[in-house]
Amino acid sequence: MLERFVNALATHTQESLGPGYLFVFVVLLACGFGFPMPEDVILVTGGVLAWLHSPLEEVTFRSMMADRGLLAMMGVGLAGILAGDSVIYWAGRRFGRRVAEVWPFRRLITPEKLERVERLLRERGKIVVVVARFLPGLRAPTYFTVGHSRLPFWEFVLFDGLAALVSAPLWVALGFWFGDDIERAAREASRFGHVVLGIVLAVVAVLAFRWWRRRRAAAVSAR
Repeated sequence: MLERFVNALATHTQESLGPGYLFVFVVLLACGFGFPMPEDVILVTGGVLAWLHSPLEEVTFRSMMADRGLLAMMGVGLAGILAGDSVIYWAGRRFGRRVAEVWPFRRLITPEKLERVERLLRERGKIVVVVARFLPGLRAPTYFTVGHSRLPFWEFVLFDGLAALVSAPLWVALGFWFGDDIERAAREASRFGHVVLGIVLAVVAVLAFRWWRRRRAAAVSAR
């Protein structure tokens, strides 16, 4: 399925990657409006398109970092992710819970998810924004609730951007690396997604433990 999808796009990007950049950005932006397309599929597709236009004869990590088309696709993917996430943030900030009653947001933002996210925000704070990037089912409700809670936009972009700096280049690079085997690129993207989520959760756990130890030490010294 993904291979047919990429082949259809490749026919429109034979001379230039411009249409490919536009496609990736527009679809990622549309995801912020509820378009049902996984981000990793779009980013992997962008990586494959960059590979199809690359002059490289041998793909290595070093040569990839010098490929302008690949680097540009990473930047476009990052911009598209932040633009789509910002749509959700501003919807929450502008309309509050009322937006959950409007199509297409009501499919993504249910009362149950909102309550869960609000509880996580109270317990874990802004780090939830980072973790939510790797949890598709909670990403939209999290960013919506963050906007509704009036977290400054620059802080939202900072935390979301830090997470996107991991995911966007990774998926695009995987599409480029496995460009001649598109289905494998999709499988590896799914597998790496779980690995990255595990690493993020481990880092969060370490930070939470250190915070707890400092708080406990301060309580003991205050006695």
